[in-house]
Amino acid sequence: MNKLYCEDLIRFSDAMSDFNRVLIITELMNGRALSASWLANRLNLSPQATRFHLKKLEDVELIHHRACGKHRYYEIKNQDTAMFIESTFKVIPPKEDLFLTNANTKEKFKEARTCYKHLAGSWSVALTQSFIDNKFIVIQNNFFVVTENGKNFFNEHKLLVNMLNTASIGKRCIDFSEHRDHIGGPLGTLLLQSMLQQEWFVQNNNNRELTITSKGRKKLKSIIN
Repeated sequence: MNKLYCEDLIRFSDAMSDFNRVLIITELMNGRALSASWLANRLNLSPQATRFHLKKLEDVELIHHRACGKHRYYEIKNQDTAMFIESTFKVIPPKEDLFLTNANTKEKFKEARTCYKHLAGSWSVALTQSFIDNKFIVIQNNFFVVTENGKNFFNEHKLLVNMLNTASIGKRCIDFSEHRDHIGGPLGTLLLQSMLQQEWFVQNNNNRELTITSKGRKKLKSIIN
């Protein structure tokens, strides 16, 4: 094995060996860009400690920052990085005390949550399987691709408004709580945006959990059934 590769693995292991850095990654997995001050307040850390942990995560390229005025906003580097992090949750499921405060939150988290910028959880897996069964999407070269029937269906339900060609491709993302595929990538992002705009789900204050509305439950059940 290449020595430099071994050194990279050691640096990565070191970066993820701290409880606070795992908490930071968990907060950023909702797909939003968060400031260091927000993270410090959220995790009850000093500004100095927060910056130290963020630099550690940046050094191994798990996150990056964008400057906006005087502030820096941190986010998961890209979709591939988010999928990698989510896959580690599948192998080593996160402890409830990382982000689950009670039994009700735990069930909501399993039902619907963000995975970077797309929908994850049992609703997402069921929706993905329904799309496959109805041939609205097909698997090509390990990606989900929207069919012509799928385009008509998604337009009918206002799920892919103003879809660009790149948005018709979705990554196969393994759901860590369901252990089955859900739709990631540009297609997954656009689907979630459409469902949020139509108020099928409500996003919960910087947490990954999503609340399904009565309208959303009715719509999803009609699609999945």
